[in-house]
Order: sequence, then structure tokens, then C-alpha cells
Amino acid sequence: MKYSRRNLSLACLTLVLFSSVSLLNAEQPLQYQEDIRPKLVTLCGDCHSPEDSEHDVKFLQATSVGEMSQMRSIWKSVAEQLRNRTMPPPDEIQPSETERLEISEWIDQTLQQTACEHGPYAGSITSRRLNRTEYTNTIQDLLGVETDAAVRFPVDGSGGEGFDNNGETLFLPPILMERYLEAADEILDAALPSQAIKITIPARELLPPEEKADSSSRVLEPKKSLRWVPRIYSAGQHFVRVRAQPVEKPTTLTLKVDGIVVERFTIDGQPKSAGDFPVNYDTNIQLSRGFHTLEIRCTGDEKALVSFLHLKQNEKELNKDQLHIYENLTGTSPDKTPENPRTVAERKLKAFISQAFRRPANSTEVDKYMSLYDRAAQRGDPHVEAIKLAMKGVLVSSPFIFRMESLPETASPQPVSNYELATRLSYFLWGSMPDEKLFQLAAEGRLNEDAVLVEQVDRMLNDPRADYFIDEFVGQWLGTHEVGARVAPDTSKFKGEFTTELLLGFREEPNQLFAYLLQENRSLMELITADYVIVNKRLRKHYGFDEEEKSDKQDWPWSPNPQLSKDGPFEKVMVTNGQRGGVLGMGGVHLLTSYPNRTSPVLRGGWILETLLGIRVPNPPPDIPELSKSKKGKMTIREQLALHRDHPSCSACHNLIDPPGFALDHYDVLGRWQEEQEGKPIDATATFPSGKTVEGLAGLKAIMMQRKPDFYRQLTRKMLGFALGRSLDDRDDCVINQISDDLLNNDDSLRNLITSVVLSTPFRNRQLSTEEASISTD
Repeated sequence: MKYSRRNLSLACLTLVLFSSVSLLNAEQPLQYQEDIRPKLVTLCGDCHSPEDSEHDVKFLQATSVGEMSQMRSIWKSVAEQLRNRTMPPPDEIQPSETERLEISEWIDQTLQQTACEHGPYAGSITSRRLNRTEYTNTIQDLLGVETDAAVRFPVDGSGGEGFDNNGETLFLPPILMERYLEAADEILDAALPSQAIKITIPARELLPPEEKADSSSRVLEPKKSLRWVPRIYSAGQHFVRVRAQPVEKPTTLTLKVDGIVVERFTIDGQPKSAGDFPVNYDTNIQLSRGFHTLEIRCTGDEKALVSFLHLKQNEKELNKDQLHIYENLTGTSPDKTPENPRTVAERKLKAFISQAFRRPANSTEVDKYMSLYDRAAQRGDPHVEAIKLAMKGVLVSSPFIFRMESLPETASPQPVSNYELATRLSYFLWGSMPDEKLFQLAAEGRLNEDAVLVEQVDRMLNDPRADYFIDEFVGQWLGTHEVGARVAPDTSKFKGEFTTELLLGFREEPNQLFAYLLQENRSLMELITADYVIVNKRLRKHYGFDEEEKSDKQDWPWSPNPQLSKDGPFEKVMVTNGQRGGVLGMGGVHLLTSYPNRTSPVLRGGWILETLLGIRVPNPPPDIPELSKSKKGKMTIREQLALHRDHPSCSACHNLIDPPGFALDHYDVLGRWQEEQEGKPIDATATFPSGKTVEGLAGLKAIMMQRKPDFYRQLTRKMLGFALGRSLDDRDDCVINQISDDLLNNDDSLRNLITSVVLSTPFRNRQLSTEEASISTD
């Protein structure tokens, strides 16, 4: 984690929120007219005078909280500028640190409290392309084939709330369009294997044409050639046979493919077996998809009599599932052509386009892609190849690649269509296109009904396709996707200990806990406070559980990575010593929040604040030495940090960041329990800014229980951001507060959180952005 001096005050300002007492909970709450505005006029009035009506930034003209809430974006910027110490300018009067904290926190709290005063807010969602995972899942559901074509796509960046489905980062670079074309060919070849070519061309039909062809054979003069340009629909090994004989004396024929010599035949008229006359000359060649030029050239000094050229590829046998896919997409079997191929193609394409576009296809769209079918059919392509060309057009079109929604007419929230809602729901929970049931409900116009949505959420969470939601949300929220990728231990120090099996177990463990909470409809707080773990054999051994430890064997709703099968099933094991349970006791989290060769209370504390409580952690000043460079003798990390905090630029921030990290000092880089560090007993006590001192994981869990409202609010924000695929702003605070308050006061199960997000205004509606609204009124 790299720090910068400019943002140093952020720790001193916002991280104090981790204390059990907020400045805003003082006996005398700050008031806008009496406290906040006068201070800001003193600090900012020279440049932003309330009397200056022509100034662009007129935030001080607000004389009440109501007027202030009309300028939300400006006031949000004021709070950020104060936190980051970018305002007031260096040559102006500066507020004290206490004043910075009081004012910025008051602004944030006030904006949250007034978020609902302007009515419902839905936000504007950018039309975004499918990310790599969504593309792969959609192709599998649309065509019935598994593909890894998307691995060649550029890596998707994350944005907004930290997820890779954010529309603001899913742009379309030129190279990706090329990859889509390549992927479409590969995918359609897998779904609809091309008919293997098997054709014999008499010599008289080879090029160049012969004016007088008295027979099927032709005499080939020395230094002359006969050519054929077949179209290959299926790449692979092809068998070639040339039947020829010398006219008078032996000669030589050369076979070329696209100008390259692949075989030479000595034409001597001697059959290789009885009855083989004229003589057959055979070879095998590799041909790619597309047009190829096959050339027979007489390279000898004597003439040859050529009878025919034969080309054949072995037929691919389709299994039952492949045959079903083939017939469903083409309306026929591989060895047949429909009686009315165009009629069949139009019917099949209309259904395919509707599924691919996630809404009913209109006649203009059907005609557009049927024109591709017609073009291929007119040039003589088989029925299946013509359909594949049309489907390729669909797979590289904007309505397939992008999740597109119609623009609302006003800047106020308007419901999305039933089909758009089906798409939002399916990509939220499955990362794929809607299934038949969702399409049916959308067609009936019933999907937007509350009861129907609740029923569908429950159904979809019980479907194996919800594996996507668990893996992507948990892995990206907690950061455990990075374990073994961006984050890995020092292999020289942990040689033989950090294995592939352990890596996969680390990634899987939080997913299994999440899935368990979903299946059993348990409290969200068990993500923190669980007194059990869900582990396989490898993790059980790593954590030091005895084989005899009581476990709860059951069928888990989430299927782990197949590579983990040899380590046995995941089982619920009760924890009796308080050393495990919840995400804070997971080895993957401990590794994620360590350096490659040592633990870090700073990284661990920062991760807890940012990931679990939504409190942003600043970067340190650039002139602060790393611990390894300031270490004196064999010192524990805690002792090194004590020296570190002597630096005046560090003490305030580290007093806030370090305590939650100190509570996890018993866990090494790989999350193993340790009693000593550098030969000294581990001290896992942690004193928080409130003055409260706790020890170890159990004490940290108790602190987190006190922060339940913040944890629920942060988890709600992350869930909403993942569901919407956009950045959230302060206007989303209204629905975030409503959902998190409901979790606190009523049902705090994971299913209720997910259902509440789906039923929320921003999930079921959208509105014009400020820019879109201004354009529509021009």
C-alpha cells in the first residue's frame, strides 16, 4: 500500500469514525447556521463570498440545510477537499484538524440524512458490454457449448464499487472487436460442426477450363497446371487422392496448396494393388477454414493423363447433446437439408436473435440477419453454413455484446421494461442471459410485480448458476480473487507450504461460508462472528483441526472448483478455541493483507476499515521509511511500528489504522496460528481510539459487533453496486440507508439483503442523467 502526504489527513479525519464515539454524537450537535456556515465563510469567503452571485461555486449562498441539499455535488466536493487538505489553498487561513474533521463529517452525515428529501433516485446506467465472465456464461446458455474464447479478450478493469461489471470501465477497444469475430467463428464451429467435405472433381472440371472436353480425363502438359478452389468449412486433416497415369513415359506431378508444395508423385503407371488402374496417388494435408487453391502441376518432362481430384474429410460423430444443439439451432440433422430451408432458417433465427438480444426480435432485425443467410445460400453454401453466417452477425452485434436499455423520457425514475428487468436480474445473480421462465414472465408483463420478483430471486439463488454470483461478488468484494495472482507469499520462505491445493482452498473458503448463509438463511453478521468454519481436508489440516473434530456433512449449494475434489467435501466444523470463524479468521484474508515475507498490521487494519466498514484509508507520506529499513535488531512488527509512530507525520494515522491489525497478530502470512514472533511472545492486544482495549480475534469480533450498522451499510453499498454495475453517488444513500436499516431492525439474512436490492428503486428503474436530460430539452 503506497501512501501520499496530500491525503494524510484522511486518516485523521475519517478513520476516527472507527472509534466508538463520533464527534457528531456530542451533547451539543453542530448546527449549520450557528457553527458550520460561519466557519466556512471565515475559511472560504474570500474566494467564495456568499454575496458574489456570479461565482460558479456558490455553496456559501446556502442559508439552510434545505438549500444546501440542493447543491449536493458541490457540498460533497467541499467535504472531500477538506479531508484531502486541498482547500483552503496553502496561502490562506487553515482550519485546525478538529475543525476539518467536524465540518467534513457534518457535511457527509447531513448529505446522507437528506438523501431521501428529493424523492426517489434511480440513477442512469451506461449501456455496457458483457465482461469476460458474462460473455462466457451467456454463450453457454445461448448455444449450449462451453468455451474459453473469452480468455483472449483484454482483461476487464474494475470500477465504481470495485467490480469488473461496471459500465464505466467496460469500453470497447478496437482489438476486442477482432477478438469477437474470431470467437464467434470458434464458438459456432463448436456448436454447429461443419459438414465434412467429400467430393470428387473430374479433371475436365478443373481450371483452366478446356474448350473441347471429350472425356472426364485431361492431358497435362509439362510445366502446366490444373487447379481447383474448394471452400473448406471445417478445419483439420483432409485426405487427397489424385488419379493419373503417364501418357507415354513416367513423369512427375506436384501437389500444391495455396502455392506451397505439399507432395510430389512419380507417375509411372504401376498400380499399388490389383485393380488399381489408373493408379491412385494419395496424401493427407492440413486445411484451415476458408478458400484454398489446390494445384496439380506437371513438373516432369513427359505428359500425364489426370482423371480426377478427390478431397475428403472424416465425418465428426456428434453425441446426443451435440445433436440436440445442432437440431435446435438449425431445424435439421447434420445429414439432412430441410425441404424449405429458408423458412426453417427464418424461424430459427428469429428465436435465436430474441434470446441473444434478451428481448423479442423485430422484423427489421430478422430481415437484416436473414440477408446474411440469403447471401450465403445464393453462393452455394450448405444450410448450416448459411445459418452460421447469420448467427455470427448476431454474436458480433451491439445488442448482443452490450446490455442496452431504452432511454427514459424524463429525469425522474421510470420503470425499465419487463425484458430489461429480466436481464438485470439474470446478470446480477447468474452473470448470464435470462432463462425461459424469466422470458415468459417478461412476456406476460408480470415480472415487475413484487411477489413475482421475490419468488424469482428465491428460485434463482437455488439454481446452480448462482455459483457465478457467489464467486464473483465474494471474490471481488473481499479481494480473495487476488490470492495466488497479484498476492502470493515469498516462495523461498514458504517453499513447499503454499501449494496449489492451499491456494484454491483459500479462495474457496469465503465462498463456502457465503453459500452456507444463503442456504440456511442465516444472519449476515455471521460473516464476522461465526463460531464455525466451512473447510475441506486441506484447510482442516492447515488450521490444525483434528480429524476427530465434529463436522456437519451436508450437500452444499455451491460447487467448489473441481481441482479441490481430492481434498474432500467442504464441511462445517465448530470452533471451540476462538481462533477461527468468519472472514477475519480465514487464511486467504491473512495472506491478502500481508507482505510476501511478513505480516502487516497496517495492511490488515486498512483492509478491515476499507472493505468491511467502508472507511477509506489514505496513503502515507513519501518520505517515511519502510519498516525493513528502520528495523533495529530482531524486533517484532509491533515494536517496529512503535518506532514508526514516533514520526510526527505517522502517529495520528497509525493510532487509528493499526489496532484492528494488531488483533490479528497471531496469524502469520499463510494464516497459521503463531505464538511467537522473532522469539518473543505475540501481543495481540489492541487499543482503539475510544480507549477500549481488546485482545485477539474474539476481541476484534466484539468491536465489529459494535460496528454492525457500518458493516451492514457497507455490505449493502457493495451489493447494490454489484447489482447495478455502476458507480454509486451520494443520492444512492437514501436506498442504502433504507435497506441497511431494514437489515438492522428486521430480517438481516443474506437473502433478505439480495431481495431488498432487487426490489429497490434503482434496480427496477432508471432515469436520464443530468447530461442526457439537458440534451433532451435542447
